[in-house]
Amino acid sequence: MSKEVQKINADTIVGIDSRGFIFASAVAYKLKKKLVMIRKKGKLPGKTFSIKYNLEYGSSQLEMQKDMIIKKDKVVIIDDIFATSGTMKASINLIKRSKASIKGIIVLLELSFLNGRSKIKENLISLEKVNI
Repeated sequence: MSKEVQKINADTIVGIDSRGFIFASAVAYKLKKKLVMIRKKGKLPGKTFSIKYNLEYGSSQLEMQKDMIIKKDKVVIIDDIFATSGTMKASINLIKRSKASIKGIIVLLELSFLNGRSKIKENLISLEKVNI
């Protein structure tokens, strides 16, 4: 993941609640980049951007601190699994509120048979794919 972040020249690493934090924090530490967390509602201090979104089995809400990402930031989103795109699309929309540039998305595993990739426009890099 670190090598992929370097290739796309990102300066801000965003990890998605909660397993995405494991990978994002390690990459940010190794590359000495800023780390930003997107979390479930009510878990972050300060003022936040918030977004509600639908899942296959219900709905949820994510938040990101308003002052963590600024317009000049070049962001990469890191998560563990990419499936249907619901959580990722919500995360993308949160980041877009800050006007920052999303350079790419890096995931450990993509469940490609669910066709989530077709629902996003951003560059998606998956280290492994499962196609059933």
